[in-house]
Amino acid sequence: MVKAWYRLGTAEQWAIYMSEIGKFTQPDASPDYFIEFLDFLDKREDIRRLREQATKHLNLAAGSKVLDLGCGIGGATFPLAKITGPGGLAAGVDISSAMIEEANGRCRGRAGIEFRIGEAGAIPYPDKFFDAARCERVFLYLPDRLAAIHDMKRVVKPGGVVALLDTELDCTAVYSKKPALTRKMTSIVAARMPNPNSARDLPALARQAGLKDVKTEISAISTPHEFFLRVMAGALASAVEEGSVSHPEVDEWLEEQARLKESGDFFQMWFYVMAFGTV
Repeated sequence: MVKAWYRLGTAEQWAIYMSEIGKFTQPDASPDYFIEFLDFLDKREDIRRLREQATKHLNLAAGSKVLDLGCGIGGATFPLAKITGPGGLAAGVDISSAMIEEANGRCRGRAGIEFRIGEAGAIPYPDKFFDAARCERVFLYLPDRLAAIHDMKRVVKPGGVVALLDTELDCTAVYSKKPALTRKMTSIVAARMPNPNSARDLPALARQAGLKDVKTEISAISTPHEFFLRVMAGALASAVEEGSVSHPEVDEWLEEQARLKESGDFFQMWFYVMAFGTV
């Protein structure tokens, strides 16, 4: 067990942080962790603003049908349903049965919104069913991203918009007085993700999949030390166990970040890219 890297208060907190964010490919293995993590993200104002920005490009109105692919617990789906209304449909699809069960529990039979289990390359809806579709922070994990876009195109009507939003894990910026060590640590974390360059890949992937008039928007957000631990610490713990990084190096870096947090100087930034085009 690594020594008190980030000064956690309880064993339960340690267990949470030891989970790796890269395991979103298998969320049902630790559903409580991922539900709690998504709740944490959904409550952030900067995430809400990013979603509102993306939603503007979907051209939704009352009565529209919109797909939220990789919906998780529905944090982005419910705001879509406020636009499409009871006469339309905001449909969330996720590979995780635990996430869908949680989303349905929060739905409570509300009209105009539904959640289904499904894979990104096999969306459980017929051809040309939706007016628009979105996918947020999912391509980081997908083994076949082009297949996912092709299937999103399949279920969206001609002229409808497909919006893809992802973060650039390989370019996270963390303030540190040890820049070489920081580059090493962030690179190790990125290497554990299936597609750490997902954000920069989105515009090319959208064009390769045949979306028309592809446009991009770039944003950046900062996140607190708590988020830093959730994303970084578990991956680094596993890297130590595998021998790809030394225990003292990881101690040194995480302890520096804990000190920066205590002094008020902690800072981490993430780039987001949105690519959107028409079917």
